[in-house]
Amino acid sequence: MDQFPSRERATALALEPRVSAVIVARGLGPGKAGQAHLDLCLRSVLVEPWVDDVIIVDNGNAPEVSSALRALQADRRDVRIVGAPIAASFAVASNMGAAQARGRWVLFISPDVVLRRGAVQRMAAAGADAREPLVVGGRLTDTSGRERPAAHLGQLNAFSAIAVAMDVAPPAGKKRRARNVGAVSSALMLVPREHFQTLGGFDAGFATDYADLDLCHRAASAGGSVVFQPEASGVQLARRDVRGRRRIQGLALFAAKSARTPAERAFAFVARPVLLTLVALKDFVAGRPPAPR
Repeated sequence: MDQFPSRERATALALEPRVSAVIVARGLGPGKAGQAHLDLCLRSVLVEPWVDDVIIVDNGNAPEVSSALRALQADRRDVRIVGAPIAASFAVASNMGAAQARGRWVLFISPDVVLRRGAVQRMAAAGADAREPLVVGGRLTDTSGRERPAAHLGQLNAFSAIAVAMDVAPPAGKKRRARNVGAVSSALMLVPREHFQTLGGFDAGFATDYADLDLCHRAASAGGSVVFQPEASGVQLARRDVRGRRRIQGLALFAAKSARTPAERAFAFVARPVLLTLVALKDFVAGRPPAPR
């Protein structure tokens, strides 16, 4: 760090964008709820004071949706569209978007999340004194105000895959201040761009979800911090129901990557069939049809 930075360097830092928002839009069709949700998400992000540019990853959307996104890019200098292959996972698509980010921070936000004004600044402030590398998450609620289980409290380990598979929600926190947690959701996640690059981004080996669990675990294992800021929030308009083998793939991979003790390694070895059995039993008890595999 320069002790006496030049005027040119100080000016460059002042002009550098603060936050680049990355939105992965996947499989949206014209006139569908998903496109309407994306429109609301974009409106909330584009008026957020700390967001200086928005990268939308166009991942397997209908031609009409892709055309509308390109029209938005032509109309606004702060919006860029990145095309991703249809088969690209969330991790791959998110990494492609982050590679185009110019801000000091990267905000990952789901296309069905409407950001509450001021949330990004509160998330950034929450990590001011935290250890690096840093990952910060915000609070997610549904349209009725019920909190989504976005933060997984406690230290993550291989056995955390069981809690996630069984949808065991963490205890509701009464404190309204920022606190360290095990993981936060990539549906509303803020990471310094330099830290994201140092961590190697999201692991492309995750076919669907849970690359966020892995990123948070790697940040903590590197001596960093995962911070949950309940004062920064967004409303999640829809909730994806990821089931079956593709869901278990991510959880089994997380168990394998996070295993440290002999017991955890033993569990990781049998994680896939164990998790499949537990999820099938849970669906049976709940009266749900078997998940597709």
